[in-house]
Amino acid sequence: MIHPYDDFYLSILQNKLAELVELALVYEKIEVDDFQNLFINSIISSAFEKNYMNYSLGKSSCELLAIILNKDPKEYDVSPLATPEYWAGYVLCYIAWYFNISFKYIFNKVSLKELLMNYFPYHEMDIMHIVDFFKKRLNIPSKLKIMREKKGLSQSQLAMITNIPLRTIKSYEQKTVDIAKAQVETVYNLARELGCKIEDLI
Repeated sequence: MIHPYDDFYLSILQNKLAELVELALVYEKIEVDDFQNLFINSIISSAFEKNYMNYSLGKSSCELLAIILNKDPKEYDVSPLATPEYWAGYVLCYIAWYFNISFKYIFNKVSLKELLMNYFPYHEMDIMHIVDFFKKRLNIPSKLKIMREKKGLSQSQLAMITNIPLRTIKSYEQKTVDIAKAQVETVYNLARELGCKIEDLI
């Protein structure tokens, strides 16, 4: 799986987004749907997706919330007890990192409100259980499609420069044929033209 940043930063960002969601929903009492829209339309969502360190690591959760709400930051008297809202932010950060997708894409498939409704029983389980839940709902594109689109190539263009039939490219992207079972030369040619490693496609 291709991740947007090193897992060294992941736990820091998970806790920060968890605090941010908790502050917004519990302490500022913002409606869940309203906060979801404010968040995905702010620079802060991109900061967490790509780890823009001046935002995600350089600012506190209070400061990040203030940016989203377009007002001066304030301090909160936060309870040490974890809340469902905290858990939801923690999970969201992991899902965006794990699948390398935007929060907007996530919320199009599973809203913040629905995630909160799944606090029971998932909060007591290993995080990979909620990953499986999202995997069923997100319809994640193939790694080949992700890398091709990052390179700005159409399927036809990729087929032409790699000399691989267009129908083969389509079958890999639609996952009707497992790219992991392709000939090494085929995967090597794709990786070379896409500027990635073979393991990034498998």
